[in-house]
Amino acid sequence: MDLTLSRFVAALRNAEVRVSPAETLDGLDVLRKIGIHDPHLLRSALSLTLAKSREEKRRFEECFERFFVELAFRSPVKRSFFKSLNRDQALADLAERLSGKTHAAVAEVFHNDRAGLAVRVEAAAQLGGIDEMRSLRDKPHYAALILKDLGAPEIDALLADEDAALDRDTAHALRYVRHYLRQEIHEFVNTRYRLTVDASGKKAILDAALTGNLTHIPPEYYADVQRVVEKLAHQLAKGHKRRRRRARRGVLDIKRTLRGNMGYDAALFKLEWRRRKTEKATVFAICDVSGSVSRVARFLLLLLYNLTDVLPQVRSFAFSNRLGEVTDLFRSQPVEVAIEEVLFTWGKGNTDYGHAFLDLRELCLNDIDHRSTVIILGDARNNYYDPHPERLKEIALRAKQVLWLNPEEREDWGEGDSEMPRYAPHCFRVSRCNSLSDLERFADSLIMTQR
Repeated sequence: MDLTLSRFVAALRNAEVRVSPAETLDGLDVLRKIGIHDPHLLRSALSLTLAKSREEKRRFEECFERFFVELAFRSPVKRSFFKSLNRDQALADLAERLSGKTHAAVAEVFHNDRAGLAVRVEAAAQLGGIDEMRSLRDKPHYAALILKDLGAPEIDALLADEDAALDRDTAHALRYVRHYLRQEIHEFVNTRYRLTVDASGKKAILDAALTGNLTHIPPEYYADVQRVVEKLAHQLAKGHKRRRRRARRGVLDIKRTLRGNMGYDAALFKLEWRRRKTEKATVFAICDVSGSVSRVARFLLLLLYNLTDVLPQVRSFAFSNRLGEVTDLFRSQPVEVAIEEVLFTWGKGNTDYGHAFLDLRELCLNDIDHRSTVIILGDARNNYYDPHPERLKEIALRAKQVLWLNPEEREDWGEGDSEMPRYAPHCFRVSRCNSLSDLERFADSLIMTQR
């Protein structure tokens, strides 16, 4: 019971049901008192003990079904494949051609003994270490191990052997056994994968999306990626706060320390540390929100507005052809709501960077000074309009630095209507930015420059 409950709790946690160690002990006490003979009573008792919210109870129900029902061979054997077969005679014939373990598995399929097959599969899975499965790529490995234990390779070899001289009905039934075993084993491994690795069924796809190009992330994964970005921002902010505290106390001010301890006969009771005077800086985030660039803009804005503890002043602007400031929208709305409204309102029209820089100059050129960092996110594709690089140059001469993030690959910069080569000379740094790791590196370096 202890092992079963610990495995079930691990499955619940994988399904994002929060179960504490104390609640696990409570669940074990419940399990010992009511036993496992009444599934409905067990489900209700454990649900009351381990699941708190309505959403957690829904996930508990799904996880309970997958965990406690018979995991293997849930589909019945199709009897039509054995209608014209003398099963006893066929099994006697196969006993001479197959090993005992393989013959037993074939006999259980012939007689639709799914309980026996399920026990056999569970034993083979535990022997193969299926609980160590960690990724989507592990599934074929464990399926192959279980199929080998049930004798699938022997069945393949027998069916491929032309000298075996199997009669037609036996060969027909044996082909169905092979198909049935493969189908059910793969379904069993899929179920175990969802229990131990990926309860939602989309973790592998999400992991691939996070390590790949942000412009290819489907909309149904935005909420998942948002949670990842928020955790990333929290980690970045926490790390930089720690470094900032260390830097503040890490340099001893000798003169102030000696002066402050003169009353103690120069014994150093009170230490004085050098304090660096920091000037408040403003980050101007200018985002092209048209086309595929809008997906990267979504996550850049999300990251910036989750770093407000270390980037206290962020002013945001969005454009496709005309540019407008959206800072107040982020102050009055939750960040995810503000992003959706920005993309909907400003993501229409043909992209015109030259006109956007003109609008930026009229809106806030006097506010940009030697403490300002200007971030531009865009692919620099200008639809063959006049790019007016001199307008960006004017902004760059006033700012501390201009950083350009381009989601396209470097070899595409300058191809077609891309004006990146004309804008790049006026930027302190131009970086490719189309993955979460790119955003993380950029945010880390940006925070360092604001210290």
